Amino acid sequence: MSEETGLKDQLEQLVRLQEIDNRLVILKGEMARIPERIETARRFMVETQSQLAQNHAEGETCNQRKREKERDLETCEERLSKARNRQNEIKTNKEYQAHLQEIEAFKVEKGRVEEELLALMERLDLYKRKETELAQTVKAAEQKFESEQQQLEKQSEALKAEGGGVEKEREVIVPAVDPKLLKMYQKIKSLHRAWAVVPIRHGICGGCHMNIPPQMITEVRARQRILTCSQCQRILYWPSSVEPPAAINEAGSPQAPAASS
Repeated sequence: MSEETGLKDQLEQLVRLQEIDNRLVILKGEMARIPERIETARRFMVETQSQLAQNHAEGETCNQRKREKERDLETCEERLSKARNRQNEIKTNKEYQAHLQEIEAFKVEKGRVEEELLALMERLDLYKRKETELAQTVKAAEQKFESEQQQLEKQSEALKAEGGGVEKEREVIVPAVDPKLLKMYQKIKSLHRAWAVVPIRHGICGGCHMNIPPQMITEVRARQRILTCSQCQRILYWPSSVEPPAAINEAGSPQAPAASS
């Protein structure tokens, strides 16, 4: 095997390793977000359950006040009835006028309690209607959460399975890469995240997009030795035979490193 062929094979293995490593980063990022997505769905369900519980508690308080007002109304009616029954005991005109004032006061009090009772009954009716609506919302939210949770758990399992397969492929490729070149790749990748090996396109580094000197381009095309960009220190290759994989951006999404013309 010629030196050129050997170097070409090493670059191909390195580019494939980079593709695998970038894919693993994406898979790990997606898996890391799944618990958060499950928690987001759960929070909505819990929020609706809390609203239902709060409405129920407020409705119970309103119902309790309604029962108290009903007892107050019974008391007012009893007082008014007793006052009216005392009419036969009145002896003088002064007592009669006082008796009328007492009855009028009891009527006013009874009217006030009746108004308060009516307001509580209307408010209680609103709580009951709202509880019916919230109960339907909670049921829908619980069903949605259960469905989303199942889907996300299946997605998590699929990501784990894919990640396991990619890890196994990595275990096969790593031993095929020259140890010194592998160490160099790992060091560069620790500095530049997704991209350690980049193509030269239109005379420009595919990593930092700076111009590559013509002499270096000639040497890279000759594939006699490993060359790096003088600006970003990434490993360079000529893309005629080795094409780069999709990279990942800051958010973890695929992104190609092609330079502009």
